[in-house]
Amino acid sequence: MANSVEIPQDIIDNVIAAVGNYKPSLNQCALVSSSFLLPSRKQLFHSISFGHDDEASQRLHQVLVQNPVIRSFVRRINVYHRWVWRSKPIPDQSLLAILQLPFCYLEEFLFSYCGQDVNWSGFSGELKDALSTLIHSPTLKILNLENVDNAPITLFLGIVHLTKLVLSSVSFNYSDGEQPSPLTPKGVATTASHTEIDRCVLSFSDPTHDCPTKAISLPFMSHPRVLEIYINSFSATMSDFPILSFLMRSLCASLTSPATLEHLKLNIIFKGNKNFFSLDSFYQDLRDDDIWSHLDSIVTHPTGSRLQRVDIDITYSFRDEDNGTEFDNGELLEAVLDRLPLLRDKGILFVEANETWYAY
Repeated sequence: MANSVEIPQDIIDNVIAAVGNYKPSLNQCALVSSSFLLPSRKQLFHSISFGHDDEASQRLHQVLVQNPVIRSFVRRINVYHRWVWRSKPIPDQSLLAILQLPFCYLEEFLFSYCGQDVNWSGFSGELKDALSTLIHSPTLKILNLENVDNAPITLFLGIVHLTKLVLSSVSFNYSDGEQPSPLTPKGVATTASHTEIDRCVLSFSDPTHDCPTKAISLPFMSHPRVLEIYINSFSATMSDFPILSFLMRSLCASLTSPATLEHLKLNIIFKGNKNFFSLDSFYQDLRDDDIWSHLDSIVTHPTGSRLQRVDIDITYSFRDEDNGTEFDNGELLEAVLDRLPLLRDKGILFVEANETWYAY
């Protein structure tokens, strides 16, 4: 009898919105009335997560294959593998079964290997191709890769537009060696000029990781509107951050016309023990590092003409058990500001330095 009563659409929409992503309540909604069945399923399958449980992945695959309509509800895919003791490598087959399915309305893709990096070169050719196909999906808006080693730079060629790209603890294969085929769909140009990203976020927890000494044109740096770089490691000086110097050189080499970069943010965290290094050397490294000269030169190029704001946030925490030496925030700020005269004179440079406490 209850199913014969027509429930107004606005009431259904409000109920589903109030329930949000809480799956038990969504399942209950689907049983209330046939009017709730489709909206609750749309919300249930708006975001799907899998990767660390083979049996659950197989059940999800079966549902998506048997119900193409349900597959059309998927807007977000989260491939998440949690590393534990004696954990198996990422299971190619359980991933492939789902990742090779067509997702015509996919908007967000997250690939994360929590607790331990996974090497791209260890994936099967089929898995590489499936991942590449999803990454180059024409409907994709947000791409998030975490803890992936040896990812090919060519993977990012041919991406037309992303609203957000997050690369967290991702190392790259900069060589032109053999890569999965095809890395980009047929008919899509593979030049960096076709890669437009509204917000690009690069995060490194191991900035001492090997990287090239020379600048390389990076596809995801050709047309960013906002670029954020986060460096966080147990480190004492700027000379311990070769990746940041490489990124600044590569940014200058990667930016292409028309100019799009409006906001650049650097967030640098120093952590260490003050008893093992000299404060004078620390300040000197800040003044001498070539990171600043490359950063300052961006505004002299046409591709940097739209730059409106540069934020540099430096957070430091140096354990000091035996001596009473204290940091001078003013001297730290001066060391950076002195190396960025063009940005400073243009009035778009904002530098902050803050001391914090970390457990060691």
